[in-house]
Amino acid sequence: MKLVAAAKLKRAQRNAMDGRLFASALHDVTDRVSRRLGAGAPPMWRRPATLDCIDLLLITSDRGLCGGFNENLIRVAEDGIEDHLSHNIAVKLFVIGKRGYSHLAGRGYDVEAVSPEDGVDVMIERLMERLTQRFFSGETSGCNLAFNRFISAARQKITFWNLLPLYERGDEIERHLEYLYEPDRDVSLDKLSAMAIRSSVRQALLESQAAELAARMSAMDAATKNADDMIAHLTSVYNRERQESITSELLDIMNGAEALR
Repeated sequence: MKLVAAAKLKRAQRNAMDGRLFASALHDVTDRVSRRLGAGAPPMWRRPATLDCIDLLLITSDRGLCGGFNENLIRVAEDGIEDHLSHNIAVKLFVIGKRGYSHLAGRGYDVEAVSPEDGVDVMIERLMERLTQRFFSGETSGCNLAFNRFISAARQKITFWNLLPLYERGDEIERHLEYLYEPDRDVSLDKLSAMAIRSSVRQALLESQAAELAARMSAMDAATKNADDMIAHLTSVYNRERQESITSELLDIMNGAEALR
């Protein structure tokens, strides 16, 4: 399993790294635009007046045997959920990955499974439609995205991104500046917001896939070393017991021979 994960990791790592440049540039664009929209921003770019419910999109894995990849992320997510609930803020969970869904559903949280059965692109489109519909209808005040970000083959970082709304408060000068939009401001902002959400979810999936493979490779390497250590220990115990048994039998033979003289 270590070798299989290592073989897949190279490609997954390349995909994650290649996507970061575009995702980062798109984030910078949406950030600058949001700072200049001010009070007249469309709903997607406006901070809600109340915070009664928040959505959380959580990306876990379908399989285990990857160390604390799922457990650490779920534990941090649960801490955040309980904190929101303690302040009377409901949390709706959308979970990608069987490990996260089974655990959180078993704990009684409001969980909805998200599966890429029809392909990742279809899943992202359906997920975008579901999340934005909830936001526009007022069922939720926003959505956050939680996943394991790939740092290196030996390290993954639990990361939270704001998915909805695309709000960033600008300073007084920025709020009085305005971009020129072509062909129309609302049309341009709708397309930009859809592109930003889609890019964030896709990049998080790529990061999570690379992080999962890296975690599984490390976990299987540790398991192999632990197994080797256990084999060495048990072999030593076996040899010691065997030597003691042989010594005891030799003593019995020598005592028996002495008794016959």
